Amino acid sequence: MVKKIKGGVSVEKVTAALGGPVSAARESFEMLSAAYFTYKNTVQIETTRRTAILAWRDTKLAELDNQRQVLEMYLKYQFQERAHLIDEFFVRLDQGIQDNNSHLIDSAIGAILNIARESPLANAKELITAMRDPSVKSIEI
Repeated sequence: MVKKIKGGVSVEKVTAALGGPVSAARESFEMLSAAYFTYKNTVQIETTRRTAILAWRDTKLAELDNQRQVLEMYLKYQFQERAHLIDEFFVRLDQGIQDNNSHLIDSAIGAILNIARESPLANAKELITAMRDPSVKSIEI
């Protein structure tokens, strides 16, 4: 038995006629839902990536700051030591001049020249290389 709706149209004809738009609406909703979940997943992945990048950046900045502090302390110590040594050798030079001691004069001038030839920056390069090498566990200064 076919049910008739007002105006003589059957229920099957109405359902068949509405099937196209209802089906299209369902498909549209499914596409919209899939796009939304893809979007949410992408947001979560990118947020995680940003967090990882920020953590990496903070780690590298802290590492660079630590290396800078070590290098600064090293150079400060090296230049202070060199200044002290040079001052002491000039005292010896003055003493040799006053005492007319050519051996002391030669020794003092030679020592001053040796200190002047040796650059603490050359040793700093070795220090920086050691700080960047992950296999180096400790550095003696």
